[in-house]
Amino acid sequence: MNSILGPDLILEILDSLAVPLYLHQRSCDLSVLATCSAVCKAWSPHAQRLLFRRVVLPNNIYQEPFRRGSTRNNLPSFLDAIDPETERGRWLAESVIGLTLRHTGRTRTLDSAALATALLRTPNLRHLDTTTICCDFDSETLARLRESGPLITSLCILQDIALGPEQHKRTMHQLVASFPSIRLLEITSDLNSLLPPFNPLPNLSLVCVKFNTTMVQDVGPCLTSLMNSAAEPLQVLWHKSLGSHPSQLGTVLRTHGERLRSLSVKTLEPEQLVHLALCARLERFEVGRFPDAATFASIPRMITHLMCPTNPSS
Repeated sequence: MNSILGPDLILEILDSLAVPLYLHQRSCDLSVLATCSAVCKAWSPHAQRLLFRRVVLPNNIYQEPFRRGSTRNNLPSFLDAIDPETERGRWLAESVIGLTLRHTGRTRTLDSAALATALLRTPNLRHLDTTTICCDFDSETLARLRESGPLITSLCILQDIALGPEQHKRTMHQLVASFPSIRLLEITSDLNSLLPPFNPLPNLSLVCVKFNTTMVQDVGPCLTSLMNSAAEPLQVLWHKSLGSHPSQLGTVLRTHGERLRSLSVKTLEPEQLVHLALCARLERFEVGRFPDAATFASIPRMITHLMCPTNPSS
């Protein structure tokens, strides 16, 4: 057969294989960026589209390893690249499927309106990774995002330490409510406060939820407020905290355990092990500490993937 796969079909295949960035890179090599920029200008439009699939705009720029970085706002240059007034800007904007923008609140260098503009210019955006400090949108902007924004399916939010807890809560709740299409939600909190339930209830059709917290052990109330009982059941749950206390997931496992396919925790309370044993469809189990005999006995025997430390003292 003499047929050749067209570039558009290849890009569709790459889209199907694409997954959200697992870890956010806060630093970058300026020489590499400069080289990529030169290549991007010289390459064909198809190559430029490929380079714009996943855009990471770091907050700190490091010229050499282990040197203190300078805070810089890279969003204006990104907006210039996806200028809707030019043909190239329009098709580059249509190419973006993932955007990572994690600015900290220690130096207020970012205008939330600029992020809203970027979201409204990228109709095919599916993955957004950002901080609450970037998303202090007014009511008019929130309405525009709901009406004309992209159909984001994967959202990662970092609650940075600069704002007060109430402002974090309001900003995060508004952002989640702006994208009812979310299927994967990750919340990272550097705060020592609780994760309050969402109000109003967004009623999302979530299949994957990840919580990275400093002190919060019980994520049940927050998770319950996010779920839509009439939607597809939760399949992946991930909860890790920096504290020494186990996750309190008894209520969550009673409600969602039967349908869970993947569960990741730091450790569980002994009284919650009976709920772990009821996770009849579990395929993957990850525990952050070496399990004791009772935990091992409670792990469903049908799992195909087990992750735990190899050192019993860990």
